[in-house]
Amino acid sequence: MVPWTQIFAQALGFRMNWDTPPDTFHPYRNHFIHRRTVYSHTEELLDKNGLNGFHCVRRAICEMEMIAEPRKMYHKLLKMVFRQQSSDTDRWHNKTAEDCKLSQLSCPFSFLDVSLYTDTV
Repeated sequence: MVPWTQIFAQALGFRMNWDTPPDTFHPYRNHFIHRRTVYSHTEELLDKNGLNGFHCVRRAICEMEMIAEPRKMYHKLLKMVFRQQSSDTDRWHNKTAEDCKLSQLSCPFSFLDVSLYTDTV
């Protein structure tokens, strides 16, 4: 049986490919995506699905910082997405070890649990 976090993660990955509402997508303008936009859209999507989006994004950031050298491709991609590059994402990145523990308790969903379909190692 597939754990609910795995099913939810696969659906989340699919839904993250589309802007909401659809009329906000303009493929020929702004060919770049900011981390703050990815974080806030992820947070909003998780909130709409009954999870605490802020804490789930922060949990992902905390978990990625614990992986020094990711071996799996999926973890390498997550590490790239959830690293801090500018002060635009300070809202999620300014944290203590206690904040990370709180986020782990507040969010039952881990992005690390998604890799079953992307890696076999």
